[in-house]
Amino acid sequence: MERLSLEGRTALVTGAGAGIGSACAQLLGQRGARIALIDRDENNLKTASATLENEGIAVAARVCGVIGQRDATRAAFQAAADQAGIIDIVVNNAGIYLRTPMEEIDDEEWDRIFDVNVRGLYHLSIAAAQHMKGKGWGRIVNIASVDGFLPFPGMAHYAASKAAVISLTKTFGMAYLADNIVVNGVAPGAIDTEPMRIGNHIARLAETAIPMGRGGEPHEMAEAVAFLASDAASYFVGETIVASGGLAFR
Repeated sequence: MERLSLEGRTALVTGAGAGIGSACAQLLGQRGARIALIDRDENNLKTASATLENEGIAVAARVCGVIGQRDATRAAFQAAADQAGIIDIVVNNAGIYLRTPMEEIDDEEWDRIFDVNVRGLYHLSIAAAQHMKGKGWGRIVNIASVDGFLPFPGMAHYAASKAAVISLTKTFGMAYLADNIVVNGVAPGAIDTEPMRIGNHIARLAETAIPMGRGGEPHEMAEAVAFLASDAASYFVGETIVASGGLAFR
């Protein structure tokens, strides 16, 4: 358990106001980390922060910011770092999930998906790595998706963006290993979050495509993230853990 402990660390979670991001912030805090939160929704941010504080988890920073374009993304990271003093762990969870048939995807929707899911992750990771350099220890955990490994014509742009996240995880892993900034990822399957409940999507997948017969829970993804953020993941670099209830192997 000692190698899983995050005592003395500060963890920044983007998209922390709900779903997987909220679960990650909670578990990392329970493992001993101070928590810095970034979310675009001020109300969700306040609720998540209050929940953590009510559990006795230290909230080191709270930033209402948009992850995407370079300047806005780096400003959000810097605001969190200024409030917290130091960021040791980053969880790149902010993302947009849309289901649109391939032939109906327009340029605006394509750009919207890639702006947050890829460009924002890239710029936040660069800012984090620059901040962590010279400190002797750092962890970046990217939230990808099983969709990055499988063909999904109903959301080709989302799947392509998550394939890019998997690729960037490998590249960042190699680029910063010498600085002991270790970069890995988690690829969730169908997780029981609000976007997945639209149109009863998760229930249909559980019935027809997931060998375990159910969707995953956000806290189950948080367990994988917390592992990769700790010293216990001592032989992982540039790798993406798939947690899909068997969906990845259908």
